[in-house]
Amino acid sequence: MARLCERHHLQVSAISTGQVFAVHGLQLADLDQARRDAAVACLKGLVDLARRFGGKVNLGRARGMAQPGEPLAAARNRFLAAARNLAEYAAERGVDILLEPVNRYETNFVNSVAEGAELVAALGMPNVRLMPDVFHMNIEDVGITATLAKHAALISYIHFADSNRLAPGQGHLHFPDIVATLKAVGYNGWV
Repeated sequence: MARLCERHHLQVSAISTGQVFAVHGLQLADLDQARRDAAVACLKGLVDLARRFGGKVNLGRARGMAQPGEPLAAARNRFLAAARNLAEYAAERGVDILLEPVNRYETNFVNSVAEGAELVAALGMPNVRLMPDVFHMNIEDVGITATLAKHAALISYIHFADSNRLAPGQGHLHFPDIVATLKAVGYNGWV
């Protein structure tokens, strides 16, 4: 991978963990301790990879979900313990963990940017940051630009996809306003 990136003058913006959940079913909030440990071990392997390629690991659905009938606080506590373990490991290697809020139709845990910001604060680690996705924000957050401005200090990466999950400009989101907001708050990270 390193040679391909070098040959084509590419940078790796972040290592994605989507397949950790989608293919392997591993999640940090799993009820089963052995499966949580397997999720942490797998994600630590991706942290090691990220150390070589830009130092960022996205954490979307691999963070996990609350189980049916379970209090959300229980899933939150399991997530926080596992995420702290992962984040400490990542911090020792100069890697950021990027928490991505995902809409309610895909998960029942950390849907809005405000919920993500609350978990980032609860972890209290400088290498745990937010990665808003404007597609998910369109569903969960009252205002995209106001939310980005409010949480700008915690944001380290932003996903751009239009309201229909196609490329910007192919749905109804107004990207000039989003870009203007990011410029106004001095954001200079990945998009």
